[in-house]
Amino acid sequence: MKRFAVSIIAVLATSLPLAAADLPEETIGEVVSFAREDHARLVWVTDMNSPYQAESRAYLIDPDAGRFLGMLNLGYWTNGMQLPATGNRIVATETHFNRTTRGHRTDVVVSYDAASLQPLSEIEIPPKRVSSVKMQGTSALSDDDRFLAQMNFTPAQSVSFVNLETGSFIAEVDVPGCGNIYSGGDREFHLLCGDGSFLTLKVDEDGLVTERLRSAPLFDPFVDPITISGVRKDDTWYFVTLGGALLELAMTEEGVSLIRTWPLISDDDKDDDWSIAGFQHLALHAPSNRLYLLTLQGPPEAFEDPGTAVWVFDLETQTKIDSFELEEISISIALSQDADPLLYVIGAHIPMPFLAQLWIYVTEGEAPLAEVVQLGLDIYEADDGTYLRSVPRLGNAPTYIQPW
Repeated sequence: MKRFAVSIIAVLATSLPLAAADLPEETIGEVVSFAREDHARLVWVTDMNSPYQAESRAYLIDPDAGRFLGMLNLGYWTNGMQLPATGNRIVATETHFNRTTRGHRTDVVVSYDAASLQPLSEIEIPPKRVSSVKMQGTSALSDDDRFLAQMNFTPAQSVSFVNLETGSFIAEVDVPGCGNIYSGGDREFHLLCGDGSFLTLKVDEDGLVTERLRSAPLFDPFVDPITISGVRKDDTWYFVTLGGALLELAMTEEGVSLIRTWPLISDDDKDDDWSIAGFQHLALHAPSNRLYLLTLQGPPEAFEDPGTAVWVFDLETQTKIDSFELEEISISIALSQDADPLLYVIGAHIPMPFLAQLWIYVTEGEAPLAEVVQLGLDIYEADDGTYLRSVPRLGNAPTYIQPW
């Protein structure tokens, strides 16, 4: 038997190099483009890659096939990307250091080709770009995709304006007390300010600010502040407060005004300890006028903890029409915008059987489980909450979902 085993090993040892030699030679540096028309739906998931923020990433996913298609490296501590309506490019504001984590800092607005994911151009801007955990409201595109506005924080607050058509930096504008920016017109940008008001910056054809409009406070930031994770349909933006109230805001060339406010979480729900959850709390399906809210049972101050359920509202009737439990606790939600929408969820997966999880939790607490959590993209039918599939292990800290 021992002589037979030695013979088998000898045969394998002599045959392996021959098998390796039969493999085709791989071309180094080859770029393979993909055709968007081959994919019914696509979605980007952005990952700040904490605690390795020097190399933030964005992952391109085919949600119908559950396939990972490509990746962008977005530099140090990304705040996400902008996706122009034309679909032929991707725009990201990036920070780079010439010694990776130290040295000279350069901030650039980079345009990527949407088919090859290769960089097309860079526009250098002042090295002041804000770095924050939540990515929404840190930059905005004009509705005609011509101008990009990027929030800065030093901690002085300002906005850098870039002309994407000419590939040039325009100007930096001080906006004290206003920390997040949202699009709302071809030549208007709207900033959320600390006193509950909004500042509208109107720019001319060269991208220079020509007018400032300041609204009255539209909510009380000391009683029930809104979160920065808003969603948009046409000229209306929707924001939710920590207490679960929805603010509908008109953002136009006239400035920002309150349309109406109404509760997503009722008093009875609050009595049962329901509150908003996660980072990307809201998702909007514009064709059906349905709003989705990520929720959990916990106090309002736990509003960024992972959610366990999604509630669905009809914006016309201002009523809750559905709810469903999620397969895994989740931090962000988004929706495709087609007739049969998918619900995208960043879910937390623990790669071990439930009984093993339970045993560790009972004997050692939750800390060992937190160390092995893997975040991935979970995909559901938006109409009834049916779980379809997952794309697991998307980096270290994916938080932001952008249907494409």
